[in-house]
Amino acid sequence: MRCNVCGADNLEGAAYCEDCGARLPMAAAQPTREASQASVAPTPVPVAPVPVPVEAPAPTPVVEAPPPPPPPMPVDPTPVAPPPVAAAASATSCPACGAQNLPGVAFCEDCGASLSDAPASGAATAPPVHYDAPAPVTTAPMVVQSSRPRLVHTSGREFPLEKDTILLGRRSPVDGIFPEVDLTDYDTDSYISRRHGRITRHDSGFVYEDLGSSNGSWVNGNKLQAHIQQPLAEGNSLRLGKTEMVVRLS
Repeated sequence: MRCNVCGADNLEGAAYCEDCGARLPMAAAQPTREASQASVAPTPVPVAPVPVPVEAPAPTPVVEAPPPPPPPMPVDPTPVAPPPVAAAASATSCPACGAQNLPGVAFCEDCGASLSDAPASGAATAPPVHYDAPAPVTTAPMVVQSSRPRLVHTSGREFPLEKDTILLGRRSPVDGIFPEVDLTDYDTDSYISRRHGRITRHDSGFVYEDLGSSNGSWVNGNKLQAHIQQPLAEGNSLRLGKTEMVVRLS
């Protein structure tokens, strides 16, 4: 740097002249690289936004369509023919008097002559039809299933006590005797009288009375006197002659 007073050269940046001591003019400061770099404002670096998680929508449920209804069954248009109707049987003409009789009658209803050889009037006689004889039916003892008061025979047959007064004995159509508890089929030796005993319903329960039978009556093994009422209880044994039954009241 040159001094303005003595013209001596001084080092760059000196404030006073080294020869005369005069103040040196200050040189325009030269911008340095650091100052230029410092003066330049840094360019902001863009910051990427933080992604925000987004919930996925719930899947829509798939509703299956109902299966189509089955097609209707085809209807056969062919009409069904009605079953053939058998021709009515012809009346039978009597060979003696000529009267008309119902089919199947063996003798004439007017004169009584046999119709076995008489021809049927009208259509020709149909050939006889043979039927097989039915198989024999075994009749089992009738059992009345009931929860009402009843007498149970040793065979399993039950006699319901439904009336207020019930006669016990054997039936006699000639005498007009038909007891409610008919023991004819179970008294093969006729030890039971036609009017053997009677059961009467009272408010307190059932009582039995022997009606003066020939062979007597027993309740739980005890013989009863005639015309003396004996109360009956559930499970009592009632014996008429040699036929025994059990009293069931429930």
